[in-house]
Amino acid sequence: MVLVPKKSTFPSGMKALADYVHSKGLKLGIYSDASYYTCSKKKYGLLGYEEHDAKTFASWGIDYLKYDNCFNDGSKPHVRFPVMTRALMSVGHPIF
Repeated sequence: MVLVPKKSTFPSGMKALADYVHSKGLKLGIYSDASYYTCSKKKYGLLGYEEHDAKTFASWGIDYLKYDNCFNDGSKPHVRFPVMTRALMSVGHPIF
């Protein structure tokens, strides 16, 4: 699943939003889930796409990731979460 910002909500894209937020001296965070869906079940989670999505977040200039644990595949968080941790650490942009 490729992450694509909603054009009507982010008409200039996520990178432009991050640049604007950073120009104000602030940091930008984003929310997702370590499963197939987010907790609201309205959006897809990152399970299986951690490396790709970490690179996408870095290219957008995201500073923080709120990573939830709803609707997972039954695997334990101590197995799933380190996958995203390693992906975030490998992108060359600090994302906490």
